[in-house]
Amino acid sequence: MKANIDGHSFTGLMVAGLLMAAVFGGAKPDTFSGMTELPVKKSGIYLTEYKSSMLAMSNREKFEIYAENNVAQFQSPGQQAGAADGQQASSVQETTQTVSRTITAGQRKSSGKGESGSRNPGNQNPGNQSPGNQDSGNQGPGNQNSGNQGPGSQNPGVQNPGGQTGIITEGEKGAQSEPIFGGATLTMLNSQSDSQMLSVIIQTSQGSLIVVDGGLGKDGDYLRSQIQARGNHVSAWLITHPHGDHAGALYRILQDEAEGAQSGMQIDGIYYSFAAPEWYTVHDPSEQTMAHAIIGTFSGLPETMLHQVSKGQTIQVDDVTIQVMNDRYELSTDKGNNAGIVYKMLINGKSILFLGDMAEEGGRRLLAEAGPEALKSDIVQMAHHGQNGVGEEVYQAINPSICLWPTPQWLWENSSGKYRTGETKNWMSRLNVQKHYCMKDGDQIIR
Repeated sequence: MKANIDGHSFTGLMVAGLLMAAVFGGAKPDTFSGMTELPVKKSGIYLTEYKSSMLAMSNREKFEIYAENNVAQFQSPGQQAGAADGQQASSVQETTQTVSRTITAGQRKSSGKGESGSRNPGNQNPGNQSPGNQDSGNQGPGNQNSGNQGPGSQNPGVQNPGGQTGIITEGEKGAQSEPIFGGATLTMLNSQSDSQMLSVIIQTSQGSLIVVDGGLGKDGDYLRSQIQARGNHVSAWLITHPHGDHAGALYRILQDEAEGAQSGMQIDGIYYSFAAPEWYTVHDPSEQTMAHAIIGTFSGLPETMLHQVSKGQTIQVDDVTIQVMNDRYELSTDKGNNAGIVYKMLINGKSILFLGDMAEEGGRRLLAEAGPEALKSDIVQMAHHGQNGVGEEVYQAINPSICLWPTPQWLWENSSGKYRTGETKNWMSRLNVQKHYCMKDGDQIIR
């Protein structure tokens, strides 16, 4: 069954009964006690071989307008203000563009995702971007570093070592990480539009690739180039939740393939847990367009690639074990972020916890269900880009020695004074975490 994006609105992507039959065969015990293994499926189908089965994008322009607006949701207030000035100087000539921008802005106003009930920086002025964010994935100076940047780098993130709490990142130190993964490598990619996002590539010691989320649509080109540089074959693509700054890059890559990009990329399995499209319309209206679009795109993929996950399952990629820590939550607050999936990886005896954008209520439930011992990890990805995510008690249970901050400079410094990044930094200082890898410093690599 194919989704239709040729209608008058993206709300037409209400695809009934999508993805009901994920393939979960071959269960066997694994290294996590009491868990069952969900093996990576080898579909043997390249994206370019089934692109004709995916939905046609005759209305691609309409989604591009959404994508442009979506970036602004995750940008700094200063970027949005500059973009607003530019918007006032030009007129919107196409009726469909005007309608799309109006609908998107209205959805964000009612989403409850700003500060004081809001979580994302861009909700003050939805739909606007700064001119510097008009590129489609080209690297800026801060994105060309394949590792950690030192104090002399071009990235502005090194100009304020320690921020307000005394935390000095590994990029600011210019430090090279000691090998801890036994030949595997974790790379947290930098944003291509100075927006908050999450994009991580793990390459196993045997060379297989695991991708976590991927970032915004504007991060798609850079992510694709990084995957191509590592062999162009993704064994497992993990999605925490279908928000634009997490699932947008995968959507962009899949749509480019559908339109004839012919990158030769192979994806064996995509792992996720999505609600029905209608749920996002009701409970997560500011992100419903992205949710509908990615769900609709998935409907054109082979079922052997698609895996709806649930608590207690594991995914084995070479010697890397990935544990699904929770079922999708449907809670009373911050519903879209709390409906995310938390993944725990075990690589050469080192554990990594990916929290996605899990918020406070979801964190409390995760802690109650899993227990402190199960959450304890060597490395943690900071929830919701390091601000207004899970509470301090969750981080105390995790008790990490390394923090991954998918956080741009403006959010790291809390330059507007509106976000809770400083509070989270204080928690990490109290836990005496010594190593912090932050996206503001460019691509971050841990070996």
